[in-house]
Amino acid sequence: MRLLTLNIRFGAGSEFPDKPGYDIPAKKEKTIDVAFAIESVQPDIVALQEVKNEKQAKKIASHLNFKYIYCRHPSSYSLDFFEWGIAFLFRLPLIKSAGFSIYFDENIRSGRQALQASFQAGDNVISVINVHLVPHAIDHQIENLFSLTKQSNAPTILMGDFNCTPHDNALNSIKNKWVDTCQAAITTPGGAEADSIGTTIGNGKRIDYIFVEKNCFIIRKVGIVEEKHRLISDHIGYFADIDIR
Repeated sequence: MRLLTLNIRFGAGSEFPDKPGYDIPAKKEKTIDVAFAIESVQPDIVALQEVKNEKQAKKIASHLNFKYIYCRHPSSYSLDFFEWGIAFLFRLPLIKSAGFSIYFDENIRSGRQALQASFQAGDNVISVINVHLVPHAIDHQIENLFSLTKQSNAPTILMGDFNCTPHDNALNSIKNKWVDTCQAAITTPGGAEADSIGTTIGNGKRIDYIFVEKNCFIIRKVGIVEEKHRLISDHIGYFADIDIR
């Protein structure tokens, strides 16, 4: 089973790195480029962050002939001009899905959701959670993630943009129960490349992860998308091949 996580920057590409992605036009060609990047690694489940809206998620899924689920982040701007969220694209049978609040700022009436989905993977059921964490409140959001994972007895996978590097102490609590697939495969060519190049354009930081629950999965291979697909966003797609024990 191959998993892929990718922050698509609203389909804005990698140009104008100092501007927010939502201020850059998301042209049809850029959305198709995102789909081509995903298609290049042939994943079974894709976790997307910074999705412009459900329509964009549907377009990408349709190009790939995948199913999709979308979850909007709460935002005080949503009724005016701005919406964004996270999504799963998938070809495995979906059992159930739901969005859960993991962060909300009462002052600006804006927050972040986690999207949880249960999939049938052969004879097994797995729980996969997609997140895009707020950089200044990592600990609080991870505590809420732990509460969310306790709601399922299925082996759990955490995917997404965590907005912190592997050495950030905020990730220590996650590493007690989950394995950083890149770190576990750091001696392989794919793991070494992902760790050295990172998952963000320009600064070389690795802030996008696929964590798998300890003792539940075998990590076969990890890597980042080919170089020709690395400028479709300001993030680089990261994938992991895993088997259920």
